[in-house]
Amino acid sequence: MEPLIVSVRAVALTAVLLSVCQGRVIAAESLQAVRIESESAPLIDGDLSDEAWEKAALIDNLTQMHPIGQSAPSEKTEVRLCFDSKNLYVSFRCFDETPEEINASIMQRDQSVGPDDYVFIILDPYQTGREGYYFRLNANGAMGDGKVSGFTNSPNMDWDAIWNGAGRITETGWEVEFEIPFRSISFDPAKGDWNANFGRWLPRLQERNRWSGADRQRHFLKLEDAGIISGLSDLEQGIGIDFKPYFLSRHESSPVREGSYEEYGADVFWQVTPNLKTTLTWNTDFAESEVDDRVVNLTRFPVFFPEKRDFFLEGQEYFEFGPISKSLRPFHSRTIGLSDESTKVAIDSGAKLTGRIGKLGVGMLATRLGETTNLREDEVGVLRLTHDLGEESRVGTFFSYGSPQSNAQNQVGGIDFDIRNSHAGAKNNLVELKMFELMSRNENFDLAHSFGAELRYPNEPLGYRLSVRQIDELFEPAQGFVRRPGTRRASGGIGYEFYPANSPWIREYSFEFSALLYTNLDNMVESVEFNPFEFEMELDSGDELYIVPEWNREVLFEPFDISENVTIPEGSYDFGRIVAGFETSNHRPVSVEVFGKAGNFYNGTRHGFGSEVDWRPSKYWGMDAEVDFSTIDLEGGEFEVLVGSAGFRYTPNPRVSWNTIVQWDSVSNDVGINSRIRYIVSPGSDIFLVMNQGFNYTDERTFRQDSVEGTAKLGWTFRY
Repeated sequence: MEPLIVSVRAVALTAVLLSVCQGRVIAAESLQAVRIESESAPLIDGDLSDEAWEKAALIDNLTQMHPIGQSAPSEKTEVRLCFDSKNLYVSFRCFDETPEEINASIMQRDQSVGPDDYVFIILDPYQTGREGYYFRLNANGAMGDGKVSGFTNSPNMDWDAIWNGAGRITETGWEVEFEIPFRSISFDPAKGDWNANFGRWLPRLQERNRWSGADRQRHFLKLEDAGIISGLSDLEQGIGIDFKPYFLSRHESSPVREGSYEEYGADVFWQVTPNLKTTLTWNTDFAESEVDDRVVNLTRFPVFFPEKRDFFLEGQEYFEFGPISKSLRPFHSRTIGLSDESTKVAIDSGAKLTGRIGKLGVGMLATRLGETTNLREDEVGVLRLTHDLGEESRVGTFFSYGSPQSNAQNQVGGIDFDIRNSHAGAKNNLVELKMFELMSRNENFDLAHSFGAELRYPNEPLGYRLSVRQIDELFEPAQGFVRRPGTRRASGGIGYEFYPANSPWIREYSFEFSALLYTNLDNMVESVEFNPFEFEMELDSGDELYIVPEWNREVLFEPFDISENVTIPEGSYDFGRIVAGFETSNHRPVSVEVFGKAGNFYNGTRHGFGSEVDWRPSKYWGMDAEVDFSTIDLEGGEFEVLVGSAGFRYTPNPRVSWNTIVQWDSVSNDVGINSRIRYIVSPGSDIFLVMNQGFNYTDERTFRQDSVEGTAKLGWTFRY
């Protein structure tokens, strides 16, 4: 009870402090949307000669927000907007005095376009500043979309909507067109005003321009200070049902399974209300999902792997709880569909409800799992509710039941607070406090807790963060992830950025101090990490240099097998190292990062280097390679660790892509090859051809194939 009392007192105190710190609110831009008839809608081909664009509302006052906030852009941009009963239409005409220098190297959907010139739209139909939609195009018409949240700094690009876009390079710059169906997003039909923002990125100048709220303190894609689009009335959403069946044919050859077979299933997406969505899945398959990055774990603790399956990524923002961390999550959907031996568990069916009911945010998920040799048919479920407090804050609850990797009983419940003020002080700084408490109960009815708080001040030039957390030894969220149970954790950092006014080539440089402490529940030190300074320097070109010295203390209460035949005895170890590297800007056809690391490691030494190379010779294809090598010499023995990958991308047009990645590590000596071909027949309807192959590098220095899997999958969307 004591942690909860402390949390409540802290919430009250912080609410007072944040209200006292309230600063000015940046004036929002506004625009009256223009309605057109459906028969006059523009053809989405990247050519802005359609008559509809002459009638559309015009925005020509984008403002530079980085590197020089609130200043005139280097290049002019014109944004036009109109709509009919079914679609929102937006065009960008991006002027450029040197069109031969426009970057347009990407054509694949949702691939990172940081190297390219691109523009984006952010829509917040409910004007809450909490959840919205992100749509992006570059000059090739490479589409990207995602969900944005006021509680995170980057969009969730794993969300895919059905929409259309196109682009082209012209003699005066480049042009793009967006066609966004109203049935692809949630909104209140009775509300004609939406919040929105528009932006442009110029990579060769490292310049960001935005329509509303172009303040350097703001994140480029944040929802705060968005402008207002009015007049969006009499819009059609249909009955709000998307039906997406799939059929696949698969061949497997491995020690576990041999043969060919067919499967089929379906997903149904139903917009129950304008802002509440139900997703139903039957006989779910994830053949098209990306493979995990290869990792060699040199710690005593499990590694966090992100979710990459579409069904679980859809609406995942409604399930986020407390400070988002890779070491503690009460719900991590990666646990669903995998046994404790990391083999696949069939997901027979699932249902999800996500969205908002007024100020209430809702996330509900239930799945039925198939039977395996170690698991009977079982159901697991998660419920997440949040309630808005004021303009930017919220309080939430969490509950989960069931264990997806066993038939054991497990329940987890909790409460969290997220208190934010994005207009603190005269400079509109962001101050945020997150607090949470969780309790779990296992099949033996053991009760265990986890609680903590995090204070963030992520601003320029000064920023800092502080956090504390405790996880009881028996705390066990069966549908979550816990890296170090039975510990207390305290961490913090403070950084300062400098912007030299008279330097012809340095844009900014920064120093950051940080520290991290882990103890057990008896307050005995387990781990300490200390960075006396982390130096980073960014040049005007976008190239970066960094130097990071580190000091560590690790206390082992029992021996640790770090590698085969190499054991570190129990005891206390102090060691340090320095990491230094250089990264070139990715707006060039070839971008490179090179780093080196050297120092002590437990009772020995650890030296190594790494490199990443990305080559984009044309918009049709590109290659990348990554290697990380370490040689470790300990009293118990010496060994080397090498992890490498190589990727190839071919994209003949924005609807067809072929991606292949090869990964290898020296510990397992396994080589994995994943090759995927995707053909977007039409938005929402896809054909996938996927090949996975596994090889083992034998002692005879030959490759022996130990598994192969080939899948052809067709998914089609029917909208009603």
